[in-house]
Amino acid sequence: MDQGSPINDSKTQELSKEHSMNKGRNKLCNLPDIVLQHILSFLGTKYSVRTSVLSKRWLYLWVSMPNLNFIQGPSEMNDWNRKLFMNLVERALVLRKSSNIQKFSLSCDVFCDACSINSWVFSAVRHKVQVLDLCLFLNEESFVLPRSLFTCESIKVLNLQMCYNLRLPSSIFFPSLKILTLKHIVFPDDQSTQRLFSGCPVLEELTLDNCYWENINAISISAPMLKSLIEVAYHANKLIKELSNVESLVLTPQTFEALDYKEEFIAHLPKFHNLTHLEFYMGFVDMASGALMKVFQNSLCLASLELNGGIELTKEDWKLDHVPPCFLTQLKTIKIGDFLGTEEEVLVVRTLLQNTAVLERMVISWSKEFSGQDQKQKAVNDHLLTLPKVSLNCVISFS
Repeated sequence: MDQGSPINDSKTQELSKEHSMNKGRNKLCNLPDIVLQHILSFLGTKYSVRTSVLSKRWLYLWVSMPNLNFIQGPSEMNDWNRKLFMNLVERALVLRKSSNIQKFSLSCDVFCDACSINSWVFSAVRHKVQVLDLCLFLNEESFVLPRSLFTCESIKVLNLQMCYNLRLPSSIFFPSLKILTLKHIVFPDDQSTQRLFSGCPVLEELTLDNCYWENINAISISAPMLKSLIEVAYHANKLIKELSNVESLVLTPQTFEALDYKEEFIAHLPKFHNLTHLEFYMGFVDMASGALMKVFQNSLCLASLELNGGIELTKEDWKLDHVPPCFLTQLKTIKIGDFLGTEEEVLVVRTLLQNTAVLERMVISWSKEFSGQDQKQKAVNDHLLTLPKVSLNCVISFS
């Protein structure tokens, strides 16, 4: 048979392809375990487990992955699939030897398995976990996280989401915790909640997302290293007492609605000695808010102000009676979002331009409601550009 026939060419191509695939497999198998485990971490824990059937070498390779991620999906709600999910988590931690866990993520219903879930958290702590992400759905308030969690020396990032009372032990100390995120947490009382925040001496970022403060009268958050606080809630009067070291605040306008409710709340607002960035989102900011003006007065270093949800005035005769010191010496950037071009908004822009002595940049972003209304936008833009400015270096831009 002619060796140059199509049949021989086809066989040659298949052999060459098979040779290349085998060569690729050999290259993969020649990689060190730590590299393979890093590759597996991108697959997710469930898929990584499936690689254990490839060969003897791969049998337990997935067990020592630095990142373990277990998320109970909708298909695992029935008894049989939930049992498989529980067995997977149990097996991953039981088979793990001495290697540390860099990140442990768990999202599941607790049901009647509180003991198992607590043992998993304890195991993660024992393996010196650095990032712990827990999203637990409870059906009763008796669930208590293990005490060892609250004195863990290795945790640097803790994300905790659960819609029931956070029952806290008498001893709380996170010597390495830098980032703390609490979502839908019900704080039980002043004393234990105070212990929690006081037990984070190196905390740099704190996020409180829709937590429940009904049981709290007052607490003090005085973390020396705290640089950023993100708070999404309505009961701000029970939250903000002392944040003297914060460099950045991201809030909702409802925070100041709560503070404006009583004058005594405004009177007890702290001095923000290091605050350089103040940002609002999710709604219009009332520029006539007494609490907002007090924060401006107490923030001597404020350099950046973002009003991303837009601005409004609840007082017809509003004017800036007392110019905050930061307006004259520090404030360099102002961003206003969801702009509608109303008379009140123009008044606010005019007032800001006339009282910010070192302002360098004002960015105004139009609301989506005015999409396609180019002529009206241009007319308002042209008018804003003619407004007097105390800072000759200020540039106004639109988007």
